[in-house]
Amino acid sequence: MEAEADVMIVGAGISGLATSLGLHRLGIGSFVLESSDSLRTTGFAFTRWINAWKALNALGLADSLHQHHVTLDGNVTSSRITGLQTFEMSFKAEGKHGDHEVRCVKRNL
Repeated sequence: MEAEADVMIVGAGISGLATSLGLHRLGIGSFVLESSDSLRTTGFAFTRWINAWKALNALGLADSLHQHHVTLDGNVTSSRITGLQTFEMSFKAEGKHGDHEVRCVKRNL
């Protein structure tokens, strides 16, 4: 298979596909490479820092992601043996230029 493109993007995750979409809207052709032959059905969180959300907003994708994926406030880990809490981490980080977000991934495959 032979394809012609101005830019080659490695990885068909949200960053790779968003980059391809942005380039397409600017009239720049891209070719996206992905090593996996199928969609992922695993994974839980969707983490993007503030600049990534700004880029997704510029592409018109942020609102849809906000509507379909709920915000995670943090993580609490407990021992399977004792049931006692062993770790707690907040996801509510304030960035220098805005708040970071961690969202729960809802997969409908």
